[in-house]
Amino acid sequence: MPVKVLIVDDEAVFRNYIRNMTFWKKEEFCLAGEARSTDEAMQFLAVQEIDIVILDVSMPGKNGVVLSGMIASQYPSLSMIAVSSFDDYDYVREILKNGAHDYILKHRLTEKQLEETLAAVRDKRKGISAWESKVKLRRQAQAWFFGDGESPFTSDNSRKAVMLIHIPLGQELTQPGKKAVAEGIAKIFEENSVEKEDVLALYREPDRFVVLTRFYDNVSEAKMKELQEYHKIVSEDTIRRIYALKLTADYCPVFFSDSAMRSYVLHKLRQEEEKDVSEAMTLTLTICQQKELFQAIEDGDGSKAEALIHHIFSGIMTEAGQSACLVIVRELLELIQKAAVEYRIDLDFLPEDFQLYEYAKMRNKDKLAASIAGLYSNVIREIGEKKKAETGFSEIVEMAVSYLKKNYGQSVSLRTVAAGIGTNSSYLSRIFHDETGRTITDYLNEIRIEAAKEMLAERYALKDIAVRSGFNNYTYFLKIFKDYTGRTPKEYLNESSEK
Repeated sequence: MPVKVLIVDDEAVFRNYIRNMTFWKKEEFCLAGEARSTDEAMQFLAVQEIDIVILDVSMPGKNGVVLSGMIASQYPSLSMIAVSSFDDYDYVREILKNGAHDYILKHRLTEKQLEETLAAVRDKRKGISAWESKVKLRRQAQAWFFGDGESPFTSDNSRKAVMLIHIPLGQELTQPGKKAVAEGIAKIFEENSVEKEDVLALYREPDRFVVLTRFYDNVSEAKMKELQEYHKIVSEDTIRRIYALKLTADYCPVFFSDSAMRSYVLHKLRQEEEKDVSEAMTLTLTICQQKELFQAIEDGDGSKAEALIHHIFSGIMTEAGQSACLVIVRELLELIQKAAVEYRIDLDFLPEDFQLYEYAKMRNKDKLAASIAGLYSNVIREIGEKKKAETGFSEIVEMAVSYLKKNYGQSVSLRTVAAGIGTNSSYLSRIFHDETGRTITDYLNEIRIEAAKEMLAERYALKDIAVRSGFNNYTYFLKIFKDYTGRTPKEYLNESSEK
């Protein structure tokens, strides 16, 4: 059977261009319909089965971003290819986040490229595993539960039961390490899925899981609770054996309304998190808090830094007094000064001699948190402008370069970089090469060789340097080092010693 395609574009000229392409005659793909707007497209999809939608981003009214979100929510099995006359990254990011396979500029779209892209989507659809579908559903549910995404359960006729699971993951884990463990734990819970009983586990940083079970049979609430308890016992044993971690569980009431269920769960999570903050209140920043703030600065995420700062101040109990606020203020200012030194920016707007520290005596906790958050936002903006001026790269390429610099010592590929920054690999490959003139691999090798040079100066053993700089193959390391420097590592070290 040919793959059925729908083209959605308000421009008749572009629809004609697509319709008149000759590859349709091969009958591998069938242009099953055309729509001029989001509303027309949704009406068509309601009555006609489609495999792939080619959608224009810049349509009047409900644009392609809105359409992609509606398709992702109501027809999650349907594939999308976005086209546009503009290379606007805000649109690109939203479209790809909603599951589009690729984002192609109209003036670059050739018949051969479209045919190859459709073939790639077709092949990917054939190879999608049940686990990949579960990961996609989990991502959509995360966005709905904890963000502003739409419910992926719009047409779901199941009854849902929820457990709130608390598993302390440990302060010694790095952020990537925590995410990896959380992914493994989620998979353990989800392996309890059986026919007509599907389990979905959502991770809530730093140590909470929302385990949602969808029941498609007409079972009683007592039976649902019994099955939840069984799933909890099985998962608890596996988690203890694999990760040596303990869990506690809290069962939520069964709701007929998904929105009521979500509201209740968020309320319970807020209560538990506020309790955690109160019990773990400290007069100084924790190592974890410092790392998270530095990460927010490095990522250029002012919103995250602001949320962290308000969270830190909310953990200071009223009875702790003004002294606790003053200690936190000094540590936060010292932290931001370190970041400024590292990124070589001038803090003209930061009060000298900790004048803000003295000013804090005249402010309450909330106003003080807002002032410090404002300072962090200014610093993050300054760092972002400096990075942009130095590189001239777009935001997505900046994110990719930052990922490479942080993870060069690990196994890195185009696919892992794209997944790490939340974008599409084919789009990233194209835009990265356009802006840097190099492939991801070439850029990564350069970073690794620079790191190897530093380790040579510190007299590390060559085989140790190869591993630490991300080259698992020693011979390949020697070849790449000579390709980039024109010398072997020993020759490079000898020349450096003579200078």
